[in-house]
Amino acid sequence: MRNRQEAKRSPPEFLQWPQSVSKAVGSSAVFTCQAQGVPEPHLIWLKNGKILTPRGNVKLTNNNSTLAVTRITAQDEAIYQCIAENSAGTNQASARLAVSRSADLPEAPQDLTATPLSTTSLLIRWNRPEPHVSDRIIGYVLHIRKLGDPDSGELQEAVTKDTFQHEFNNLETATTFSIYVKAYSPQGASQQSPIIITTTLGGVPSMPSFFTKVLNSTAMQVFWDLPSKAGRVEGYKLSHRMITQQETTTEERFPSHINTHTISNLEPAAVYEIQLTAFNGNGDSISNKRLVSLAETEKSRKDTAGESLCDCRQDSDSPVTGIVVGIHIGVACIIFCALFLMFGYRHSFFRHKGSLGSWSLSGGQTDSHRRSTTKETTVCTTDAIELMTQGVSAGHQAGDSQCRVMIEPHCPAGTSTGVSNGTG
Repeated sequence: MRNRQEAKRSPPEFLQWPQSVSKAVGSSAVFTCQAQGVPEPHLIWLKNGKILTPRGNVKLTNNNSTLAVTRITAQDEAIYQCIAENSAGTNQASARLAVSRSADLPEAPQDLTATPLSTTSLLIRWNRPEPHVSDRIIGYVLHIRKLGDPDSGELQEAVTKDTFQHEFNNLETATTFSIYVKAYSPQGASQQSPIIITTTLGGVPSMPSFFTKVLNSTAMQVFWDLPSKAGRVEGYKLSHRMITQQETTTEERFPSHINTHTISNLEPAAVYEIQLTAFNGNGDSISNKRLVSLAETEKSRKDTAGESLCDCRQDSDSPVTGIVVGIHIGVACIIFCALFLMFGYRHSFFRHKGSLGSWSLSGGQTDSHRRSTTKETTVCTTDAIELMTQGVSAGHQAGDSQCRVMIEPHCPAGTSTGVSNGTG
């Protein structure tokens, strides 16, 4: 029985062995190890004889059958062993990872130049390397990207080892590109060549628009708009000068993705001319100029300080104060209208009453008698005036009714008024 169980077991046997490779720094390597046996063998990995522990750039997947090393460094160079074991026995396979040093890699291409051929094509050239270098090169890869557009994809085109120039076609008109080249050998890629900037034919950029912000009496900030389509501009030239000076200051240049700059250490309260120009490989745009006065800042500061002395003026502009003032004005208008209507009504009432009859002094004094006695009268103050309407007799019409007026003067004691009271 025991012999039958032992006969069913078998030690691990490799179906796929890991292969030794040589990789450049920064590249990746993958080792695969597959084994079979009864029971199913278990796989472990060793690095230079020690159990391998997965870490940041070293990962084990697929039940440890795949070992991946990414972002290779010099410390990753080693002998990697795959150990397959079960109850019937063990087996091992090994592979070497060689990391190519810079001395083993080809030199970067030198003296890169670009020539615009048309509105949609560019010609790129570089120097032929020395024979001892070119013997190790298997080809070149050119990298091209639209300038000023980090989201645009990079285009790569490969050429043979005996080719030292390449033509890019189907590009955009009047667009600026950044280009570099790498040389490749069996050990990996070289460092990239120096980047060159070039523009397809088609015209210079349009005049840039900009505005300024005065920060204080000796500094200002300049902002300008980036082009609506990336690659139309290679960069910007910004210059400034006092209007009393004929020569401009040293010109400052900025790449196409920069759109602001602060100019400081200026003369206080001076007037400056700011000039901005966009450029690409085809030339400069029309310059945009503007005069900026630093004295306006001092004036605005004084005005602001003067306004801040009166809090009531600031409060009067608040929405709440405006509502309160409006309510007061509305109430005053209502009161005025009520008084106007009241006095107007009383005046019309008395006029209406007066139209019903004539007014006369009580006692029936005539005008002549009043005139004759005027000289004998003494000026007195009147304490009361009583208006009484005479009753309508049966022989009179309602329209002939009369109103008696009784005037009670208040005179000093012992003084004769000289006027009859009109009674009796």
